[in-house]
Amino acid sequence: MGIRDLVKKWIGNHNDEVGSTDVAVLERSENVFFAADEESNQPINYEVYYNMIKQEVELTSTVLSSQYDGALTSDVVKVEIDGIPVFIERNELEFKAHQLPLMRYVGEKIQFQLISINEKEGWMLGSAKKIKEKEFDLLHKELKAGKIFEAELTKNLRYGAYLLIGNTSVQMLNKDFAEDHTTIGDVLTIGDTIKVRFNRITENKNLRVEPIVKYKNEASVSLADMEPNQVVLGAVRSIKKWGVFVRIAPNLDALCSIPTHLEIKEGDTVSFRITQVLKEERRVRGKIVRLVKKD
Repeated sequence: MGIRDLVKKWIGNHNDEVGSTDVAVLERSENVFFAADEESNQPINYEVYYNMIKQEVELTSTVLSSQYDGALTSDVVKVEIDGIPVFIERNELEFKAHQLPLMRYVGEKIQFQLISINEKEGWMLGSAKKIKEKEFDLLHKELKAGKIFEAELTKNLRYGAYLLIGNTSVQMLNKDFAEDHTTIGDVLTIGDTIKVRFNRITENKNLRVEPIVKYKNEASVSLADMEPNQVVLGAVRSIKKWGVFVRIAPNLDALCSIPTHLEIKEGDTVSFRITQVLKEERRVRGKIVRLVKKD
């Protein structure tokens, strides 16, 4: 039974209880409800959306929910276009595969394009990945051609950092950042920007960049007060197969062998015993005594 029939039935059953004014109001309401009922039953013109797929139109919408979809056998996020549900599967969200909870997308605006339509069920599938792939390929091409970009630091890592150019994430390694073993995190904080150029692209499609000018620590260090058997505080900067560099003063990294009595990793604070000071060469050698726990 449609809305119009329900209204008529209600008026008929309550004819003796309602006044002429009430009837008039109900009749006007009937017309409104009938129009809405007719509009909701209008078939959707999917041709518009097929054209969007063909033209790869980029759309923007807010993520309304995330869930596991049994029919698609995938975690999905849901957006809407003109009231039509659009589902974006996990493997169509990001440029690279990830297993992060999809609830983090809820409430966020997302760019995507339509990729298929299910007219029978009344929903569509979308992809954010395709847009990000195009952005990545364009950035790679421009970087490789020598274009300079302003990149924003988004996350510091033990071996380097993630930066953002436009909407594309790129990487920079500590060894490419500075002339010595200064790390990116020693100089830059989250939100800082730096001008970068192309370094290389890895087999896993990680875009690596480097600064236009490598960082140089201008702090001077006097070796005059450094003597063998001194024990100083240091930080492990780099671990190689043949030895370890430990920062014991600004712009001064001491070299030592890899300790066998403890496990170390880059970034660890250590107690370092100086064994040799080569003042003319501005080099210091020593050994790691112990790990220093951070508060």
